[in-house]
Amino acid sequence: MKKLFENNRRWAAKITEDDPEFFERLSHQQSPEYLWIGCSDSRVPSNQIVDLLPGEIFVHRNVANLVIHTDLNCLSVIQYAVEVLKVRHIIVCGHYGCGGVETAINERPSGLIDNWLMHIKDLYH
Repeated sequence: MKKLFENNRRWAAKITEDDPEFFERLSHQQSPEYLWIGCSDSRVPSNQIVDLLPGEIFVHRNVANLVIHTDLNCLSVIQYAVEVLKVRHIIVCGHYGCGGVETAINERPSGLIDNWLMHIKDLYH
């Protein structure tokens, strides 16, 4: 945890050095043009891979970047993004080598995650 706090302080100092008003502007309102629905995979940092700053993209992540009609969390994010933030584009972004998708299409039971991935399993089989 200590390293994370140090990294955060260093990041905030760099941002402030580059743009002294950044945090003041960001504190008033986010106004993203995009909603990004992506995978939880730590190798796929949404704002970085599209080179956008915090506040420029609204993000929802889950294992295997699923949008399921019974997932109240995802549906609430979509509603908030569209109705409150007025995003103009919704991006559902997958990636190569997704462990969630690989888990879904193999035949071995994986525990609780199988419930989440059943929609992929159903499509695959």
